[in-house]
Amino acid sequence: MKTLYYNGSIYTMKAPLDTVEALIEENGRILQTGKVEVLRSQADREVDLKGQTLLPGLTDTHQHLIMIGKKLKSLALHEVSDLDDMKRLVSTYESTEKWNLILGYDENNFPDQYRPSHEELDALTDKPTLVTRVCQHAGVVNTRGLELLGLDRTVTDPEGGYYERDENGELTGWVYDKAFEAIRDATVEDDVDSLSGDIETAVDHLYTYGITNAHTEDMSYHGPYQMPLEAYKKTLGPDRKKFRVNLLRHERVYDEMVEDAPEFIEDWIEKDAMKLFMDGAFGGRTALVNAPYEGTEDHGLQIHSKEALESLVKKARANNDAIAVHVIGDKASELVVDAIEKFPVPEGKHDRLIHCSLLDASLIERMSRLNVICDIQPTFLTSDMPWVESYLGTERLEYLYAFRTMQAHGLLLGGSSDAPIEAVNPLLGIHALVTRRGKTGVYNEKEAVSRYDAFRMYTHNAAKIVYKADRAGLIEPGYYADFAIFDRDVMTVEADELLETRVEKTIVDGTIVYDAHN
Repeated sequence: MKTLYYNGSIYTMKAPLDTVEALIEENGRILQTGKVEVLRSQADREVDLKGQTLLPGLTDTHQHLIMIGKKLKSLALHEVSDLDDMKRLVSTYESTEKWNLILGYDENNFPDQYRPSHEELDALTDKPTLVTRVCQHAGVVNTRGLELLGLDRTVTDPEGGYYERDENGELTGWVYDKAFEAIRDATVEDDVDSLSGDIETAVDHLYTYGITNAHTEDMSYHGPYQMPLEAYKKTLGPDRKKFRVNLLRHERVYDEMVEDAPEFIEDWIEKDAMKLFMDGAFGGRTALVNAPYEGTEDHGLQIHSKEALESLVKKARANNDAIAVHVIGDKASELVVDAIEKFPVPEGKHDRLIHCSLLDASLIERMSRLNVICDIQPTFLTSDMPWVESYLGTERLEYLYAFRTMQAHGLLLGGSSDAPIEAVNPLLGIHALVTRRGKTGVYNEKEAVSRYDAFRMYTHNAAKIVYKADRAGLIEPGYYADFAIFDRDVMTVEADELLETRVEKTIVDGTIVYDAHN
């Protein structure tokens, strides 16, 4: 059936403010664009946009889709800023599982950056409980949880992580990076059906923001990789829930996935690069930085030695693969750029640098000469603004989230949220990109980008990142009939109106998967 879309602002994303009057879709692809009077005679069905705005479906280039589903079903503290409210919520929450998993704790929301110890957590709940920090690189476990895991002062810190201890050498309950990952994994009680439910919950939520594709990293957090992969295949596809995903393969499961060579579903569930971590996050002062954090001698956490990093990169190259690396601090980026220069990416592919939060002029120049793209999270900027200067000092802020400078050097930027770390709504990211404004003011305004460039990061740039520039991210004949329809002209309204904009419909493969009125 041929469907005509007309009577609205239809942005092609091929050039700033480039529009077409109408388009026809058939069998999940755009058949033709042009004048309404020319196309109408070919249509079997019509969709009157009634003055609304149609763009290619949006993509989030870095998130954790299953964890979004879990967040929507769990106690989440991301927006809680009253200490008494936080304690009340934790004390009254009890999951149906063996563990309470509580997400999104952020000490920067509370007076004096309050962080509970395991004893303070004990006063709120006697059920084994893990409260994860908002960055998902740290968390705090109560005494019952530590006992269940057999952890006490004799435990050895793993490479790339540590158990925080008090002045007497006793565990405080706070754990970081690799130690945190081990405890988080121990709380998992997933199976294919429960993960499928998480995926459905997350995708239904993503639809409400016009998101039709996500690049997600969750193959190693939910039991053997076969479980989340099977859950995706059970849930998504042309004859199931219509949504497209690209799956990064974490270093922990990479060898097994290469050896097993599992089947994927072309255009729907596709494999992506080897994912690895080089450092932590600013909030826990575990991002790896060249100069120490203000007032300390601490440079953060280096998760892999230079030799271990190079070994992983060589392994990816031996399998004709790219790498996708979590880098937040400038020293972490420097080490990864060193490795990529030494072991270049295979012809026709590009490596992914995820976050790229703190850089400097020489790093940006070096990155511009490599086949690398950057998955950025614009709302990290607004989340970090209230406190990050006290961690990094004023001098380094020039190259913190330097998106315009990166773009000016020819780097391809993909727009993302790192949800559930940040809210998944792409319009929040686009607003941050074009205004650089958060609750406490405007930060480094010269790094703002144009509205068109911001939306490109979530449309055609995102398609280029996964080698789909020939079929996704544009309104063009032959491209996916994946659309986001907004209630106003997102390309021309005042920037602050983006925060009030609503998605009216989301279309995937020519099918309306979300309708705000139905």
